[in-house]
Amino acid sequence: MKIAHISDLHFTTFFKKNNLEKIEHLIKYASEYKFDHLVISGDLTHNADQEDFEILRNLFKEYGLLNSERLSIVIGNHDIFGGPQTAEDVFLFPEKCRLINYNEKVTEFGEYFSEAFQYCSDINEGKYFPFVKKFKDILITGLNSIEKYSKLNNPFASNGKIYKDDYNFLANILNKYYIDCTKKLIIVHHHFNKIKVDKNKSGSSFWQNIEKQTMKLKKKKKLLRLFKMYNVDLVLHGHIHEINEYFRKGIRFLNAGSSVMGSVPDELKINFINVKHSDINIETHKIIHNTSIIMNNQVYENNSKLYSIINN
Repeated sequence: MKIAHISDLHFTTFFKKNNLEKIEHLIKYASEYKFDHLVISGDLTHNADQEDFEILRNLFKEYGLLNSERLSIVIGNHDIFGGPQTAEDVFLFPEKCRLINYNEKVTEFGEYFSEAFQYCSDINEGKYFPFVKKFKDILITGLNSIEKYSKLNNPFASNGKIYKDDYNFLANILNKYYIDCTKKLIIVHHHFNKIKVDKNKSGSSFWQNIEKQTMKLKKKKKLLRLFKMYNVDLVLHGHIHEINEYFRKGIRFLNAGSSVMGSVPDELKINFINVKHSDINIETHKIIHNTSIIMNNQVYENNSKLYSIINN
């Protein structure tokens, strides 16, 4: 089974209309690379606007992805609370978050992409999350890791938390399919990596400390113990806009970063995960928008544009 993994598209018609063109370019590229299943690990939109959800829904439908066998998505914090985009927004954002009905927004997200949640192996009391999909001996479980807004505990609406009912449901699922599924994958928005603070740079150190406290997944040690107990093979996520692979407590993690945004202009990023009975192989493709050439296993410069594949 070949999985294409992208994340943090932050699509909005208000500020970033060209993101839609980049997202479509990624889907076209992935289609040419012949993937079986697309995973998007949250923050599909930037402002959780209904119009943006509708546009993405139509795009997935156009490319034949709007069904459970072809698409798995989890919700990101921006898909519920949105995010500030102007200086004025920063001051208004906390009040906006306070007024948002968390459960309604999660349901709204699921309803826009409802076909992607159909025919799941197990249902969590009619909720969209967690969801469970079984492809022969491969188990894919998607979690909602977005914490509810709190002025004290989640002031920027960007922290994460797996609530007790969802944790218990996940534990039961991993126990139920422990023998039957030789490969177990988890999809979640929030990261498990440690944010390193550079104490030698006072300015960056200040903002890194802020980020460390406002973008964290709470009680992740408990989740790590659960993943290790049931031999979870791979956790796919986003949230932190830095594409990388890492290990925690022997568990393998893959961050898709922000697939359509980055320090290199027009660079798009996508992970391909080849899941086999015996192993999981990962390739990270970095491509330039409007360019379809990829040179395998090496880095080339052509007209000052970078093309690369990183084998993990």
